[in-house]
Formats: sequence, C-alpha cells, structure tokens
Amino acid sequence: MQRTTAFSALALIAQGSTPAQAADEDAQLWLSQTLVLPVDEDDVTGTIDFSQRVRENGNQLLGRGTAEFRLSKVAVIGGGAAYVETFDNPDEFRPHQQLTLTYGPLALRTRVEERFFEGADRMELRLRQKATVTWPLAAELKGSFAGELLYIAQSQDADKGAYIDQWRGTGAVTYKLAPDLEGTLGYLLIWSPRDDAEDKLSHVAQVSLTYKG
Repeated sequence: MQRTTAFSALALIAQGSTPAQAADEDAQLWLSQTLVLPVDEDDVTGTIDFSQRVRENGNQLLGRGTAEFRLSKVAVIGGGAAYVETFDNPDEFRPHQQLTLTYGPLALRTRVEERFFEGADRMELRLRQKATVTWPLAAELKGSFAGELLYIAQSQDADKGAYIDQWRGTGAVTYKLAPDLEGTLGYLLIWSPRDDAEDKLSHVAQVSLTYKG
C-alpha cells in the first residue's frame, strides 16, 4: 500500500503539466540505480539494474541482470534477463542477448528480447537497435545523445503481425560524483506509432546513479 501510494503521488507530479493531452501525450519519471562489477578481471563484467518508472498507463518496477564478455577492443557480447512488475497490468519476464560495438565516442548496441507476459498468447520477440554518442564537457562531466529503434518481430498477440514499437531519443549529462560513482540527468522522448489509434508521445525525465566497482 505504501509503495502504491508513493508511486501515485509521483505520477501526479510527473503528469500534472499535460492534463489536456493525456490521450496522446504523457509525462513520465524514471529513477534507476546501476551496479557494475568485474567478474573475471577485464574480460567479463556483471551489471545489475533497478528502475522505478512512474507512468500514466501503469507504474513499473524493473530489475535486470546482465553479463558481458569482451571479444576485442571494439566488440562486447552479453546476455541476461529482467523481471518487470507493472501495477494493474500483467507482469513480464524478459531474457535478452546483445552485441555492442564501440568506435571512439560512438557505441552501437543490438539487443534481442524474448518477452513473456502473464496470460499472453505466446512469447513476444522484440529487436532493439541503439546508437549513442558520448563526449567530454568538463573534467568530471560528459554529455551524450542516443537514438533507438524498438521493433516487434513477433507480437504476443497471435493475430497481430510485425510492427515498429517505439522510436526513442535521449539527451543526458553525467557527472562523476566520486571515483566509483556517477550521477546522470536525462530527457527521453518516446514516439510510439499506432495504426488503430493516435500516435503516443511520452516525455520522460530520467535520474540515475551508477556505481562501478
């Protein structure tokens, strides 16, 4: 009860600026905490993410674990799984596999997600392609821009074909708070095209802490 009440209060704050456009636009707040630890010297890295998402269509709690193996200076492969609890909506179990290629300030990530929803007809298969550019702004400060396509190759609905799920664009600044701790403030714009309804546009404020051991 206390958790639901807290989420409801945050939702009112996050959505209060756009009440007249709730049908096709909304405002969200995502809070995240990330722990990055080396598993095997410099070759294998483990990451644990926790995220609290205040959303109009169901607040979420997300927990995710990922292990990554460095193939070369450029290529890193990895995989893991997430569990997503959505209030008043079916929960989701989401394994994933990914490949990240880094060329100086440019990082390209390809991720495949198998999404299992409670009560769904079948597993949903989602493909994600993300490009991120990062550059230094000051001694302890860096900026970044990212674009991402989310594509449903197989829907959880057996009667629905493949379609574009979302386009995402992110701008963020990251500050080194301590030798092992970074804080990030960002703005995420999500465009969700719809064939049978108005397209959805979500404005997301992001606040995150990352500890690198």
